[in-house]
Amino acid sequence: MLRISFCIIILLATGVFATQARVESMGKRAAFFLDDVTMFDNPANATFYSSALIGELGFWNSSLGQREDPLSPWFGALFRYGLSKDSLRDPQITIGGFFGRSHNQFQRFVPREVEVAGTAYQVPKNVTNFDAFLAGTMLDGSAVGAHIYVAVQDGKEDDPSNNPALGEITGNAHVSILAMDYGVNFLASSRSSIELSLGIARIQYGPSRKTFLDPGLFSIYSQGRLFLDIDALSGQLVTGYKVADMEVPGWEEISYNLNAGVNKIIPRGMVWFGLDGVYVKETVSTWDVKISDNGEEYLFYREPALKEQYDTDWSDKIGGIVSFGVERNVFKNWLILRTGGQKSFIYQSCKSNSGKSTVCPASAGPGTKGNFWTTNPLSNGTLDDYLGVGIGLNMENRLKIDATVAEDALFRNPFQQGPSHIISRIAAIYKF
Repeated sequence: MLRISFCIIILLATGVFATQARVESMGKRAAFFLDDVTMFDNPANATFYSSALIGELGFWNSSLGQREDPLSPWFGALFRYGLSKDSLRDPQITIGGFFGRSHNQFQRFVPREVEVAGTAYQVPKNVTNFDAFLAGTMLDGSAVGAHIYVAVQDGKEDDPSNNPALGEITGNAHVSILAMDYGVNFLASSRSSIELSLGIARIQYGPSRKTFLDPGLFSIYSQGRLFLDIDALSGQLVTGYKVADMEVPGWEEISYNLNAGVNKIIPRGMVWFGLDGVYVKETVSTWDVKISDNGEEYLFYREPALKEQYDTDWSDKIGGIVSFGVERNVFKNWLILRTGGQKSFIYQSCKSNSGKSTVCPASAGPGTKGNFWTTNPLSNGTLDDYLGVGIGLNMENRLKIDATVAEDALFRNPFQQGPSHIISRIAAIYKF
């Protein structure tokens, strides 16, 4: 019963049902409040929600140029089965599956090309993109969960038009991302809750095939949060951590994040504020940057020959992130407005031994070393940039539609021709 009361308080503060568009609109991240997308960080959190259909039409941002179709639409469902003979919420089992959702924390380590003995091979896009969830609660409400992500393509290269139904057969085309994580959440006291998760991922790309246990293919990551009720705030103090050792051939990234923040119930809404301390160390040897015919930069991996040695570049980043978010019902309970943002202050030290690096923007040739400040993008329409604005429609607490407003929507001249995108992301969830 204590856990049930605690969860009700949290869910009332966060709108009960939520989507990726909600997160993007109100601070770009869900580190300091509960949201349905947190189940992709901790699969035990899938037990917080009723049976539901969840989907997203995709997203559009300014870096796509004149592209009309949104990127990465996805959909899926969660099903909850109660096991109590007395119609209580706990114990229960939750199962779910989602198709098409892209995980950037893994995808960013997959190059567009692999160069072997001077010949470049295109790395295909993975086409399965399937997430599976199995979670459950105990009689006391504590929850455990498991999550598997599978994204593969093998034997066919991409069509230039990015139509997955087209392309050419080739044995050199191969990419696979296999990840699994496990999570728990439980009531530490009558006024506090803890969640923890641990995951492992294996990332591989062609044309060379490696055995499953070959070194340099496995990444490990973990994160956790503590929610503590604070009466004086009418909300919660939230502290957390994230650690990860991400590794693919020729590239290793070790990151640490400690954060603290608050979320507070306000009349007909909520507000949150958070601070992060960040440290990231990267070492890169056989990766480089190319420029396409249309001027776009992309990553490629150069596979070393037997006994061939490459110079290693390195980068250290240390700093902090300030972030906030606000949402409020503006018309009864069905129209919601949101805004939020983040600003990072990162001091970077790096050295480019190769003279051309993915982690150190050196222009003076091999051996260049420097120190400088970096920050997140201003307004490129991604989850990393400064600000977001969005709207939400809540229909009888069953159907909820969330949309992120394009960042330049209010600055356009309606009498001039140009990009017509007013909304950059649309997502929905239906409870049944």
